[in-house]
Amino acid sequence: MIKLKMFDESRISKSMLSLTGILFALYIITGLLDSYNFSIPAIGNIFYLGAALGLLAAGQTICMLTGGIDLSLAMIATGAAFIVSVKSSSGLLVALSLALLYCIVIGAINGLAVGLLGMNPLIMTLGMNAVLIGVFTVGVTTFLQGSSTVPEALVTLSTASIIDTSGWVFESATADPRSWPFFASIVDTLSWPFFIWLLVSLIVLFILARTGLGRLIYAIGDNAQSARLAGVKVWQVQVTTYVMCAILGGIGGIILGGQSGAVALSLANSFLLPSVAAVVIGGTSIMGGIGGYKGTMMGTLILTLLSSLLTTINSSEAVKQMIYGAIVLALAWTYAKISENS
Repeated sequence: MIKLKMFDESRISKSMLSLTGILFALYIITGLLDSYNFSIPAIGNIFYLGAALGLLAAGQTICMLTGGIDLSLAMIATGAAFIVSVKSSSGLLVALSLALLYCIVIGAINGLAVGLLGMNPLIMTLGMNAVLIGVFTVGVTTFLQGSSTVPEALVTLSTASIIDTSGWVFESATADPRSWPFFASIVDTLSWPFFIWLLVSLIVLFILARTGLGRLIYAIGDNAQSARLAGVKVWQVQVTTYVMCAILGGIGGIILGGQSGAVALSLANSFLLPSVAAVVIGGTSIMGGIGGYKGTMMGTLILTLLSSLLTTINSSEAVKQMIYGAIVLALAWTYAKISENS
């Protein structure tokens, strides 16, 4: 057991080292194409842009560790942002509460269908995604009529720096952030989205590594039948994981809405595939039981840098989605081969 644990820790350590190397290589290439990317504000922008994806990927990590997946996550994120926007006239707290309730209900339905009814997670969540698209398409002209503009407070929370450094810049400084005083540049990178992502990441890492729920998530992903025979109420754990996934997706969706300023039904569509890709790049097996959120965080940063690189060379969104899909397919094939040989 001790030898096995040492082997696992060694493998994880090598995986993180490899991911760090890939991240560094992408950063160097991106910087060589545009020297601005070597500046401190540009580094802060990577964390800013990666925050929403990191939150969605956190939800996918939890699901995939149990051997599941949530393909309705993009519409859950979009729906949460849409509800907050439309219902903000009733008060921000009411709107956020309704969005939270929406995430809990959808997550619970997914979890109950997978855990109690034994439905395949991919089929169930794909079907739920289609249902949600229909509900919100009809809702925008009926029971969800209202402004699609995100409340100003959430726009600020989704875009602003924690500390306003505008007053720190000397009069001689130009509008180019590379000319800002060094300390002001560093402080300006500390945006609210990055802070929220960091806070949520610490909570997710703690749950997975230090709590009974985290151990059960890994146990179910490793062998759900054995966990069931050991007395674990597998369906309850699965409901919990899908609810957690939905809430994390909702937070990410609200941040996306705040960053765009207004909500459309396609708000988070382009984030579904990257949220899965970030998890598999980070080393979490699609079969469950292996991986963790540290790797997913690295995967998120790698994809964000890759997106920045592709934007620098004027690649379209379609090309990005093709690359994300190729990454998922390649790694899924790799994990399947590893499972066959184990």
